[in-house]
Amino acid sequence: MLFWKTENKIEPKREFYSKIEEYYVGLADKQIPTDLLYEIISKVTDQIYSDYKRFWKQYPKSRKRYSTLKMDDIDHDFVRYSITDFLNEKGISESRSFSKILFKMNDKEFDKYLDQKDWYETK
Repeated sequence: MLFWKTENKIEPKREFYSKIEEYYVGLADKQIPTDLLYEIISKVTDQIYSDYKRFWKQYPKSRKRYSTLKMDDIDHDFVRYSITDFLNEKGISESRSFSKILFKMNDKEFDKYLDQKDWYETK
């Protein structure tokens, strides 16, 4: 029984951070100010790690799924919403262009995303 408990646990937050950092630094390609990018990386890491810890406890049968970061989760709408809100709250004038870089979107896709975000938040 003890073996099972030590084998099946969530990976350290620094592992999440490292993977998220590599992903966003690669996407940003020096087009986003470093300080801002690292604020975003920290924010996303905190959010995803917190969700994983909660889901790990909430869904015991899915612990394997929530023990290591699944990179697809970085592109989840809720993560994107928090980045958009963060940039807007900070009053970043280039928030649209920075978001398009981080979300891998063109103008049309980003407009559709904003419509979807607005619909979700006002439904």
